[in-house]
Amino acid sequence: MGSEGPHPPARAARGGTGDGAAPRHARAAGASDARASRARELHRKAAEADEVAARHRAERDRLILQLRAEDPERWTYTTIAAVLGCSRELVALIARRGR
Repeated sequence: MGSEGPHPPARAARGGTGDGAAPRHARAAGASDARASRARELHRKAAEADEVAARHRAERDRLILQLRAEDPERWTYTTIAAVLGCSRELVALIARRGR
């Protein structure tokens, strides 16, 4: 190895570490700040929560449509709204969209 140290000069000049690890400066700007890191994590969690919420809404809508299709006299907008704890208007909107 001689006076070159653990990494040959050509490799260091290209920004590599020689062991496959990314160089320190390759990190996103500001990622070392705890607040920026926390904001990034919260942003990721919010995006995941949006995806989960969309899946839950789709399943809720599907179930409402099934109830209405099977027995519309029993499963009125008012009855479904009371069971779900939402407004009658929301149930009506879901039912209209599902047609």
